[in-house]
Amino acid sequence: MRKILLFGLFVVLIASCSKKTNVEITGAIKDADNTKVYLEQIDVSSRKVIDSTKINKKGEFTFKINVDLPTFYALKFANNEQVTIIATPEEKIEISGKLDDIKNNYWVDGSENSLWIKLLNFQLDRTITLTDSLRKSYQALPQEPAYDKQREEYAKAWEEAINKQINFTRDFIIKHATSPASYYALYQKIGGNLGIMDEIEDLHYFKVVASSLTALYPESQYTKAIMNHLKEISQAIRNQQLAAVINNSESSLPDITLPNTEGKPVSLLSLKDKYIVLDFGLITAKESQEYIKEMKTVYDKFKKQGVEIYMVCLDKNRLLWEEIIKQNKINWICVWDEGGLQSRAAASWNIKNIPANYIINQKKEIVGKNLYGSRLEDRLNTLLKK
Repeated sequence: MRKILLFGLFVVLIASCSKKTNVEITGAIKDADNTKVYLEQIDVSSRKVIDSTKINKKGEFTFKINVDLPTFYALKFANNEQVTIIATPEEKIEISGKLDDIKNNYWVDGSENSLWIKLLNFQLDRTITLTDSLRKSYQALPQEPAYDKQREEYAKAWEEAINKQINFTRDFIIKHATSPASYYALYQKIGGNLGIMDEIEDLHYFKVVASSLTALYPESQYTKAIMNHLKEISQAIRNQQLAAVINNSESSLPDITLPNTEGKPVSLLSLKDKYIVLDFGLITAKESQEYIKEMKTVYDKFKKQGVEIYMVCLDKNRLLWEEIIKQNKINWICVWDEGGLQSRAAASWNIKNIPANYIINQKKEIVGKNLYGSRLEDRLNTLLKK
């Protein structure tokens, strides 16, 4: 019996050793005493709280975890703010700062990767603050011709801020390609669902990160995720090439899914049991005002008869685009393609010149092409009488 008990104790000791921790995360946070902090693991497709603790009277806390590969975590505090870190085996990560606005008032020691995350978030927050300020200033201007020049200046400054953020991210990825922080940089977003990096235009940077992570961490979930993403991008490019030529006899049409002014993606083929006027064009140019009026006339006349307009806007400046929609009270589906005149959606529909349009019936067949004004109305009248 004694031998059995000793053997059982030995097994327990071995099991406890196998759960040995290899990363320690400590904190010294001012004005946070007696509040709780949560440790969240950030996986590719989900987040989960794996531990929590109470911050003591000195503002101190400690987490001990075991990681096999670099892994993203978030420290979530009582004021609903968080600090994102990357934990790598055998690191002792020290977080210090003030609870108030801690995402901007913290420092990290013992983890170079986590410092890169701090730099990325700092730059992104600066860009968001600047673009939000420019947007508000733009929208506050009176709708009078005397303010057109100032409006253009605000719009140009907004566009420059976005381009600066894109260039910063590209430069960061090249300089820190071997850090998991480069993966984080690829998927940062600004303005809700607007990604900083475009998966086609910035394909080179996606490949750089994928190559580096595959060489260093082939079994990492983040490596596997970006490799799968590259396969999806390649498939999308092949699909685009297959759909390069559209004509009136085709019954299978390429879908378009792009964000509206709220940043919500809207699919063309999700529109059921309607005649669709699929329109490609620019609406921020001054000469487009007459075109917008024509489309409003069409929409007001036919919307109750089951006609929907799906307008793909190729305008370069998103801020101006949103303002034009607001000014003109455009109520039909209006989406923005950040690719502009190099739009992949336009290419898949074989658009050579703009404006351009197609009429699509309920069976998803093309029944009209490049009709405007009275000609568009006449064609819709004919179709609706059938």
